[in-house]
Amino acid sequence: MGSHSGQPDPGETRVPIGGVLAGLEIHPLEPGDTAIEAFVLVKSLDKDGRIAWGYRTTSALNREELLGALVVQVAVLKKELRDEWDD
Repeated sequence: MGSHSGQPDPGETRVPIGGVLAGLEIHPLEPGDTAIEAFVLVKSLDKDGRIAWGYRTTSALNREELLGALVVQVAVLKKELRDEWDD
């Protein structure tokens, strides 16, 4: 999964997100919000028991928008880590 481009191979089937992430939980959306797309970073164990990181998308996302969201998330995490260090 670590090298997956996020773009499905031709003929690759998609399954409901709950089928892929069965048993995992996430925080709900804000009341009234409706999910329309998702980018999911996944830490998994491969068949040999090795930890791997990969990602999945719900469909072909706009790459610039995805990059922007990730850049903002990195900035937020850096600030949180700095704030924790200062405490």
